[in-house]
Amino acid sequence: MTYRLKKQESIPIGIKRIATEQVAKAINELSNTDDFGVDEAVHQARKRLKKTRAVVRLVRDRLGKKAYQQENARFRDLGRKLAYLRDAKVQIQTLDNLINQYSGTVDPETFTDLRRELQIDYRREYQRILDEGVIVSVKNKLKDTKNKIDDWKIDSNGWLSVDRSLKKVYRRGYKGLHTAISEPTAENLHDWRKRVKYLRYQLCILRPVWAEMIKAWVDRTHDLSDLLGEEHDLAVLQEYVWSQPERFDRDDVLETLTALCDRRRQELQSAAILLGKRIYVEKPKHFVHRLGSYWETWQSEIQQTT
Repeated sequence: MTYRLKKQESIPIGIKRIATEQVAKAINELSNTDDFGVDEAVHQARKRLKKTRAVVRLVRDRLGKKAYQQENARFRDLGRKLAYLRDAKVQIQTLDNLINQYSGTVDPETFTDLRRELQIDYRREYQRILDEGVIVSVKNKLKDTKNKIDDWKIDSNGWLSVDRSLKKVYRRGYKGLHTAISEPTAENLHDWRKRVKYLRYQLCILRPVWAEMIKAWVDRTHDLSDLLGEEHDLAVLQEYVWSQPERFDRDDVLETLTALCDRRRQELQSAAILLGKRIYVEKPKHFVHRLGSYWETWQSEIQQTT
């Protein structure tokens, strides 16, 4: 099973196949938490749902507004039900990574109490999703959803199935870059990251069009997503700690955490903007036109070999 189109596979058929495979993988992961572990199963299932949303977005203009909104909301809401456990786990990992990053500058023991509080939050959320049967509920809803994917009506084939939607995703990332340059707020950077991830996943789907060329784009958008993801995790950690002064009330710890987070976030923002300028170097219409030309060449190659 591959997250990409196949030769001689129409886009409607390919899109439905890819979406079905991703949902099936999410169901499998949530059905086997003993093998994967709850944390890993939740993490992987959420990734599958994000990748499925990218599939839906690639044909949003051909699905129709109502169908697109319905399917996008369905996968979004199911992902959100799993988000809280993952977020609690990421808080701990983010603090650990920050401590390791600056272990030569700050005594790791400085954050012992903070880490203990984050672990309390994580264990509370872990128990909640088990007690409330969240994983089973999401899994069952995914089973119902999987059976409906084949009913999607995608009213076009060929490059016209995806060109407008792909242009929209690229354009939002292009604008996100320039917004991040002028106003590098946590919210703007996080919004940009979402656009980058959608572009990355959609390029994965289209990779066979020109495998070597598009693989480089996929790799670089992955790198950019990671930079922006770490930046966001640090911003969330800062906000979380500062919003609960009754729990995290040592000024020296808060000041040290803020200083380290600010320093690392600045490094990540600078690296992300430099990489973003390379990825989003073209205007949206030129980007989509070039991909469309690659598509036509790919189709010609397929015809010559059949």
